[in-house]
Amino acid sequence: MKFGKTFESHLTIEWRQQYMRYGDLKELIKQGVENAPSPLTSSDYEVQAYYRAFEETFLTECQSELTGVNNFFLEKLLEARRKHGHLKLHLLAYSREPGHTGSDSSLSQRTERSPKKLMTTRQLRYAYAEFYLSLVLIQNYQSLNETGFRKICKKYDKNLRSEAAGKWFVENILDAPFTDGRLLQRMTIEVEDLYTAHLANGDRSLAMEKLRVPPLGQPTPPSMVFRAGIALGMLIMLLVATSISYWKRAPLEDHTPGLMSLFRGPFTWVIFNFYMAANVAGWQQAGVNHVLIFEIDPRSHLQPATFLEIACTFGILWALAMLGFLYNDLIGVSDPFVFPLGLILIMIGLLVVPLPIMNWPARWWTIKLVGRVITAPLHYVGFADFWMGDQLNSLVSCIVDHYYTVRFYAVSWLRYDRVNSCFEPDVMVPITMCLPAWFRFAQCLRRFRDSGSKSVSYLINAGKYSTTFLMVLFSTLRRNTEGEYANTFSNPYTWLFLASCVVATVYCYLWDVIRDFGLFRIMRGERLFLRKQLVYPQAFYYFVIVENLVLRLLWAVEFSILYHNLMTPHNMRTICSILEITRRFIWNYVRLENEHLFNCGNFRATRDIHLAALNPRQERMLESMMDESDGVSNRRKSNERIRLKKEYF
Repeated sequence: MKFGKTFESHLTIEWRQQYMRYGDLKELIKQGVENAPSPLTSSDYEVQAYYRAFEETFLTECQSELTGVNNFFLEKLLEARRKHGHLKLHLLAYSREPGHTGSDSSLSQRTERSPKKLMTTRQLRYAYAEFYLSLVLIQNYQSLNETGFRKICKKYDKNLRSEAAGKWFVENILDAPFTDGRLLQRMTIEVEDLYTAHLANGDRSLAMEKLRVPPLGQPTPPSMVFRAGIALGMLIMLLVATSISYWKRAPLEDHTPGLMSLFRGPFTWVIFNFYMAANVAGWQQAGVNHVLIFEIDPRSHLQPATFLEIACTFGILWALAMLGFLYNDLIGVSDPFVFPLGLILIMIGLLVVPLPIMNWPARWWTIKLVGRVITAPLHYVGFADFWMGDQLNSLVSCIVDHYYTVRFYAVSWLRYDRVNSCFEPDVMVPITMCLPAWFRFAQCLRRFRDSGSKSVSYLINAGKYSTTFLMVLFSTLRRNTEGEYANTFSNPYTWLFLASCVVATVYCYLWDVIRDFGLFRIMRGERLFLRKQLVYPQAFYYFVIVENLVLRLLWAVEFSILYHNLMTPHNMRTICSILEITRRFIWNYVRLENEHLFNCGNFRATRDIHLAALNPRQERMLESMMDESDGVSNRRKSNERIRLKKEYF
């Protein structure tokens, strides 16, 4: 792989604008060679003057890039040193707690007083793991830029048959602040030693297992890809068999509404997992750091192949259950409804049973996240919390189907009463439909409470979700009073329902494209209706603007089709459910891209570490610790220059 591609694939995405512009400098060299005057048609003086002018231009650009790299490196290094000292003070307080066995005499001699608010073992491990990751990212920034300058100087000397760039490299890069890695290396070693002594009971292998960061750009393991491919092939064959069987052996007409409600919910989860696999693959391909956005540990995040394997596993179970339902008489099972029950129980078991299969840490993260969504008003709301709340809002039909499933097996199945009325709405259906909107409504109110500026945008967002309550209310009243009027348009609740749908559509659509997507920032020029920074191709955003509006107007299509009896309600509900999670699947791409650009603007490349404020005495001590490290770091060794000279020449 050429270095240009290696450079792009290994840089820290959130710091992209702070790296040396290797590609631009490479293009500058190419233009310099192409625009050079020919010795056959120009005098020697003109040729030499051109190359001298171009050399000055090139080295000026290199010096400008070097200044930017040095400034950013020193800024991040100073931030790391201060955070390192702050963490050491908290670790000292932790080490003095009764029952702690770790000891470090050099640490204990630093101070006699500790922060008032002590950090727990879990908080310290989390903080040190994130801090260690930040040190690794700074080291990667240092290494990539150093290699980039060396490569571009070699390329200049080779293409222009000069030694000027090599001389500039030796004079400027060898003594540049960003090439001095001794302080960074010492902090890294000290973090490893402190973590081993105080947070891993002296077990260095355990400490490194918790701290070690996977290599950047690491490909998906072949075994994982193989398993996902096998599962996908099996699923395709089973889906073909299921489709043919459903066509040849259609279920009884009395069983059809129940069949749709019982199998539609699990099928929706299968499609949702396929969409998640595609989302993760798309984010990785586009350079959107979803691992940081969701506050996931980069040491244990899921690859797209893992999501694909999970989706295929659930899909295989769904197809087998459907085949069992259709062929129950041939396999000697008198009651076909045991198959959807078995499917639901197995899927729930695979989600909640804490066995080392199907990535239990990821499943536990999902369970905790859903729990945080349900208990939204009681704690701080992060991005992952309200992202999951939005996903649940697109899975309303699926959630209602699961309610029908519970009601059917709890009330009708054991009594052998399988009339279609069991799958008709009752008082709990509108409540269930409002739950996801309530979760997001409560999250918005909590974010408004926690926001220091008391931003009114959180209240406006809460108002968006409150429109769902009106839609469900008028839809329920319309359905319950339908028999009292000659036709549906004579019912006043029909007009209230349609009006609430129009208001909700306009409200939600404008919020999507303006706030969630950050579009409509530019109102003229080539990027009309878009924004300055784009990650995906420009045409994709125009597609999203139109697609989101069309799919948000799906309620109007559903109303018209059901009014003219062009399709059965359960079939129409299935189509609408799939199209809604398709809309959310596309929404995920642009919403996370917008959040990613926010992280890039703030150069945020690791999860936040929340530390208690220091008192004035501790601030002075922290400054003293940093001054001590300055005295050591300024004593440079000559072997660093020798190493870089050898690498260049």
